[in-house]
Amino acid sequence: MWLIFEGLDKSGKTTLEWSFLKATNYKHNVIDRGPVGYLVFDKVFGRSTKLGDQEFIKQARKVSKSKNFFVVYCRTDKDVAEERLKLHNETCPYDYESVQKQLDKQIKRFYSKDTVLIVDTSHKSIEECTQEIVDWFMEKVK
Repeated sequence: MWLIFEGLDKSGKTTLEWSFLKATNYKHNVIDRGPVGYLVFDKVFGRSTKLGDQEFIKQARKVSKSKNFFVVYCRTDKDVAEERLKLHNETCPYDYESVQKQLDKQIKRFYSKDTVLIVDTSHKSIEECTQEIVDWFMEKVK
């Protein structure tokens, strides 16, 4: 099984990927940012091409139709993301709320509802988020 983690910077993707892998004894394939994330970020950073967009759309549709792919969409409040950025001496190179809206829209557009778990990482612990993901994922792969 494949699990794709989508989300903006500092939404918890990488942290939850590793936590999920440890919790499931590294039995699944995990991807950090999938085709929808790349589609959005290519547009945000001016790297978008017609051919590239078409390929990301094609990949997203395959993911949505597949019984082997699931998506964890990590979201967090802007103020929480800003705190996390400060902890790492980083700044956000884009308008967080605007890009969040774009990603929300594309996640809904390209991924099937029953293949996506939205996890709000704003005020939950890593352990709480991981347990939510593990429970949901295991139910899906029964």
